[in-house]
Amino acid sequence: MSSRWRLHLVMLCVTIIFGINGPFTKALLGGGLTPYTHMFCRFLGATILFWIASLWVPRERIDRKDWGKMTLASLTGIFFNQGLFAIGMSMTSPVNQSLVATLGPIVTMLLAAVVLKEPITRLKGIGVLIGASGALLLVSTNGSSTAGSTLGDLICATATVSYAIYLTSFKTLIQKYHPVTLMKWLFVISLYGSAPMGVRDMIRTEWSTFDATFYGQLAFVVVGATFVAYLLLLFAQRGLRPTVVSIYNYGIPVIASMLAVMMGQDHLTLAKVASAILILLGVFMVTRSKSRQQLLREQLSNE
Repeated sequence: MSSRWRLHLVMLCVTIIFGINGPFTKALLGGGLTPYTHMFCRFLGATILFWIASLWVPRERIDRKDWGKMTLASLTGIFFNQGLFAIGMSMTSPVNQSLVATLGPIVTMLLAAVVLKEPITRLKGIGVLIGASGALLLVSTNGSSTAGSTLGDLICATATVSYAIYLTSFKTLIQKYHPVTLMKWLFVISLYGSAPMGVRDMIRTEWSTFDATFYGQLAFVVVGATFVAYLLLLFAQRGLRPTVVSIYNYGIPVIASMLAVMMGQDHLTLAKVASAILILLGVFMVTRSKSRQQLLREQLSNE
């Protein structure tokens, strides 16, 4: 198996993990955890695990000039992404959240045009419009839900934008340091930022009232959807373009919808199916468009 196929296999595993994470997070938030406790548990657990893992990788010193970038990467890729995800999930459904998350490739494409100078072709433009129409349909047809659900959708969308900024803005940082080295510091920064609210809510949480299923779901969220997923994701980012990494978001609604229905948290409607089709069609068109390197090669071959 080639290295590129292995990277795609890694992204498939990440997609499955994130798909399971949505319904599990919804169950945890509905079962007694506040969004801030949920966020702090993820940051604390991942920080401990990454620092333990760092004992088996070569020690690296972070250059002083990189600490500003490290802080911004932590805020966009972890703190705001996971924090807003937890807050949004406490207000909306797993299916809605996962459908909104599929806009990630489209947002990533737009940011890549600004940051990485990737061209926006006609195919990309049409894909953006189709994907946006799917997102608008999802929110506008949420009539049976409360206003909080719509607000939750918007908060989840903000988390998606934050993560798209992370994917497109820190490629040099990702290439420079070992994934474990980078992750252990990114999570330390986010842990520090979440401590004031997280520690307060953790102290107030009545941990003795939770059952084994609850703790099993929490363990999966902390170990699987945070430590393992972010480590695998960083390895994939080193070899794949941001738009390719983000396209795997399209599989999240499938996994999340199946689990949410099985767990009795949600039900599928025709409007949600139509929204998913529009979003996935938009994502497909965006990723089928040619990259900057492909257009440059074609231009050189025609000269």
